[in-house]
Amino acid sequence: MSEQGNGTTTKNGNGTNRPWNLAEDGMLWKTVLDYATSDFREQAQAFVAQLQESAQPADALQGLLLDRIAAGHLRKQLMLEVEAAAIEDTKLNEAARYSGCTAEAEKRIVDAHVQHLWFRKGEVLRYEALLDQALHRDLILLMQLKKAASAALALGAKKPPKSDRRLIEGASEVQLG
Repeated sequence: MSEQGNGTTTKNGNGTNRPWNLAEDGMLWKTVLDYATSDFREQAQAFVAQLQESAQPADALQGLLLDRIAAGHLRKQLMLEVEAAAIEDTKLNEAARYSGCTAEAEKRIVDAHVQHLWFRKGEVLRYEALLDQALHRDLILLMQLKKAASAALALGAKKPPKSDRRLIEGASEVQLG
């Protein structure tokens, strides 16, 4: 890989370089779509395009973090959609089971059952918390990498001249060269 402009370049099939692109080069976010609906796939592709435009990764490491951010966000979105569908399904099943009650009693019973079902499933909440932690960590890392890249550009991206770096141990100096 070589740098070109403000983005990383990668070799494509015919040996020419092109900028790194999350939609084409990202792998993690694509695996999230293995069992997604076509509507979700379209939304995910639009999200990935917006993320690419917003972040404009300058190197492969930034691209990798961007891929992780997209995958984590899409996993959380899918998890929330599945959770909502499961709650709705449970409500419908419980409502049919208690259809002889008054509407108010039926609502209380169904709501209590749904709450019990989902509060009992702490794994879902833990998974959501882990996704959030990973997203925040990756966003912070991406911002730090972008800040470091900006600082390097501001310095003119010059390599410092070779110097005689010295390590001072106790009272003696040791030349590292």
